[in-house]
Amino acid sequence: MAAAGADVRQGRGGRRRRKDARPAEILDAAFEAFARSGFSGTRLDDVAARAGITKGTIYVYFSGKEELFVAAVKEVTRPIRENLAGLTASLDEAASRPAGDILREHFGFVYGRMVADRRGRELVRMLLAEAERFPELAERWHAEVIGPCLDGLARIVRHGVRRGEFRACAGVDYPQLLLAPVIMASTWQSLFARSRPIDLERYLDGHLDLLLAGLRR
Repeated sequence: MAAAGADVRQGRGGRRRRKDARPAEILDAAFEAFARSGFSGTRLDDVAARAGITKGTIYVYFSGKEELFVAAVKEVTRPIRENLAGLTASLDEAASRPAGDILREHFGFVYGRMVADRRGRELVRMLLAEAERFPELAERWHAEVIGPCLDGLARIVRHGVRRGEFRACAGVDYPQLLLAPVIMASTWQSLFARSRPIDLERYLDGHLDLLLAGLRR
């Protein structure tokens, strides 16, 4: 009886663990479906089939396709946002690190996630393809993902200006300038990796050299 009771408890625990993992499994399946077929071409039935669940299960966790799309994008970019949040958490403290060191560390992480990793490249390609056709999705992407990332980059530049490390420049108002080479590298690798691949280590070094030379006093 004791063994049977243990089996029942283990079975319940397994089902609980399975239920806890389900949102992540749905997001994983959703991202692959959206990357393959685009927003308009993806049906929730396709996502459910990939995740091995019923379509109704998706609605337990997400209100609809738009919510699922945004959640899938946020999940892929979550490590980048968490990395940036960690690096900028103590910028106002007296012992804060030099801004140049922070940018080097963050962009090294970004290239690993957005350029070297297939999912990062798929994300950039997918958003560029969908933004014009679905401007409401682009607005949500900006509000919930790219906007906070740009705000974080601007904070780092302002931190460098306060330290006397950087000069006041357009990078404060347009942190997109700091991020643009990442989008270029991701797009290039998606289009030309087989015939004209980028040496990502040298490209990253060049990006940082140009960036920091332009920001420094």
